[in-house]
Amino acid sequence: MKEYLLLLRGGIPMTSKSEAENKAEMQAWGAFMEELGKKGQFTGGQPLVSGGSVVSAKSSANEPVKSPKEGIIGGYLIVKADNLAKATEIAKACPHIANEGNIEVREIAPMPAM
Repeated sequence: MKEYLLLLRGGIPMTSKSEAENKAEMQAWGAFMEELGKKGQFTGGQPLVSGGSVVSAKSSANEPVKSPKEGIIGGYLIVKADNLAKATEIAKACPHIANEGNIEVREIAPMPAM
């Protein structure tokens, strides 16, 4: 199996929802992650703290992260799948979609031998 990075963008912030809505979302996440684990498809992932900086060769100072049209990256998952289509199916089942977010699915390339 190959590894895929799922970048979680946008979505409704937890601070904009009720306690009951947040609890239901966390339960959905727990069930989703448990299912991935049972299938041997979960490698890792974490939510990200808001903010951050962007470093580039064009700038002498760190620039703040700007909100792209698709939304700020709020977290990531690394999953295992046979191909991009199957990784995309995993992403479609992610609770982040129901939270009005979107997910960019990218294959992780193996590091070349040095």
